[in-house]
Amino acid sequence: MKATVYGTPRCSWCDRVSKILGENEIEVEKIDVSESKVLIKEMQKAAGKKVITVPQVIIDGNFVGGYTEVERFINRL
Repeated sequence: MKATVYGTPRCSWCDRVSKILGENEIEVEKIDVSESKVLIKEMQKAAGKKVITVPQVIIDGNFVGGYTEVERFINRL
């Protein structure tokens, strides 16, 4: 599985979500949206809604959500 994590460098939840994904052998690609309106729009398009918080996680092309939703997703594996 492959995950895309949209986040910022100072986001502790972004680091935590990346860590739990990695611990579950899910490949992680981090995208820093902190200085790019284009990447924020990309994150919103991937989420399918106008999200403004991070982290936002896409797993295998499907929007999962933030840390709590990813934790739930992993618990179902």
